Amino acid sequence: MTHLPGQVHKTIIEHFTDAVNQGHIHRLDEFLDENVEKILNSKAVYKGRNGAREYYSMEHEAYPKARWTILSYLDSQHKNTIFARTLFDNKVYHTLYTFGPSGKIQEIEATYVSENNIDE
Repeated sequence: MTHLPGQVHKTIIEHFTDAVNQGHIHRLDEFLDENVEKILNSKAVYKGRNGAREYYSMEHEAYPKARWTILSYLDSQHKNTIFARTLFDNKVYHTLYTFGPSGKIQEIEATYVSENNIDE
């Protein structure tokens, strides 16, 4: 049985990913909490929506052909988190999305797993 909030959160993640891939940085407010934070390999890479806009703009310029892809979702024991395997620029990440009371993404914690091997 699918947990309804989990499905809603997955939809938000997918729309967020689409917006980033299409360079629609102006739409990030729809998906990201005001105080959103992204942590990559245990280091904060941005904090807040303005930081997110700057980060994804620079990322899109640096890697214009690279796209974020959700490879799979894993069940989470918590109703406010979604765990996913993601792919960007031929690199696989384990990514934990945490949702705040606003229903938007409050934290993205990504850990690099492997390069070019999406079967891990």
